[in-house]
Amino acid sequence: MKKAWKAIAAVAIVVIVLIVAIGIVVWYQLCHVKGQPAWVTADPQDRYFYGSVGAGETPGIPYWVWLAMPRIFPEHMPGPGGYASLGMAWQEGIEMPVGFAKQQVGYIRVSGNCALCHVTTLFTQPDQAPQILPAVSGKTTDLKPLLNFLQQCANDPRFNADELFSEIEKDTSLSLWNKALYRYVLIPRIKKAFLEDPAQVLFSPAIRAHWQNPQSPVPFADSKLKVLQDYVRQQSHAATP
Repeated sequence: MKKAWKAIAAVAIVVIVLIVAIGIVVWYQLCHVKGQPAWVTADPQDRYFYGSVGAGETPGIPYWVWLAMPRIFPEHMPGPGGYASLGMAWQEGIEMPVGFAKQQVGYIRVSGNCALCHVTTLFTQPDQAPQILPAVSGKTTDLKPLLNFLQQCANDPRFNADELFSEIEKDTSLSLWNKALYRYVLIPRIKKAFLEDPAQVLFSPAIRAHWQNPQSPVPFADSKLKVLQDYVRQQSHAATP
């Protein structure tokens, strides 16, 4: 009888160890936070333009899905040029438009920050690149084209793992684990979230509440958001004639 109990105890220990190990792997793949590169965090303007704000509080857009969507669904864009056609500012030599933050929180994800709304562009000469204005008092970017694009992509029957993998594999080779993660977790989850409310994918709850009601007197509780709020105000005052 003692031997039987010892065997049961040994099996139970092995099962517990396996469950804990699987839990750690799943947590690492979905939640582990890796800091952004120094070029983003060191300069105040780059931090404002590309810094992640509350990325762990939102699913974000899985990076490889974000990259593939304009190529698979160009007809859902208002014109040529990928994300730039949605009216967002884009600095030369930078991977993504101003207002998008790329960070690894478990998986590499893309989320929106304050600059997605507050940074605008000023067109001067036809043969010159538009001037990027960090913030203009009382003016924000219209996010409706971007949100419509995300919903239209999710509504398209081609928004599935096979079609997305076909495009993603032109840029990278996902591991078997990441393929399973994308196929069974990330792609179904992001499709559902896009259909429900794309803003919940892009923004942390605090930024989303501010976007929905910019005049709300409730202050930001997060210290990082307070710093960004002060930066936006400074830029707005500087831009005022």
